[in-house]
Amino acid sequence: YQLPLVPIAAAFAGAACAFIGSKIASSRIAVVTLSILLASSFALLSYLSVRPLYESSAAQLRDAGLELNKITAPGALIVAADMGDPTIFYYAQRKGWHFLEKDGIYAGTPSDSQEAILDLEQLRRLGATHFVFTFNTFWWLAYYPEFEQHLAQNATLIAATPESRIYKLTVR
Repeated sequence: YQLPLVPIAAAFAGAACAFIGSKIASSRIAVVTLSILLASSFALLSYLSVRPLYESSAAQLRDAGLELNKITAPGALIVAADMGDPTIFYYAQRKGWHFLEKDGIYAGTPSDSQEAILDLEQLRRLGATHFVFTFNTFWWLAYYPEFEQHLAQNATLIAATPESRIYKLTVR
């Protein structure tokens, strides 16, 4: 939506460069210095704009998956509160479900503690052995206090990192 402004901005920038160039044309050192300064600022701004694109958006999920791979048995079934991102399952090399799920598909955040408890209990009946919270779902524990209490009564925290919290679900 801002693309039509680019030629206009380029024309003004060109006019400004021509004006400045006419004022300092007599000094070769000033022209070289200004050119280097201008090129350096473009390079710096380009770097600052592109740098976030190279940061891994799923590094924390990868780390949680690798931790699950280390501490769970190969046949463990994982329940992951991961906002529907399958990265944890890939790196854990385990099968399981996103939390909340409906018919095997991620169904978003719980509307209340009761919905979260019902979904967790359904997954436990299907054989879930471990539950993992990722960095972006830690807030659920504070927001759904009854669910947090239910989890404390029915699971044991076996690993906690800044990226994840892994619980072993008790067998019913």
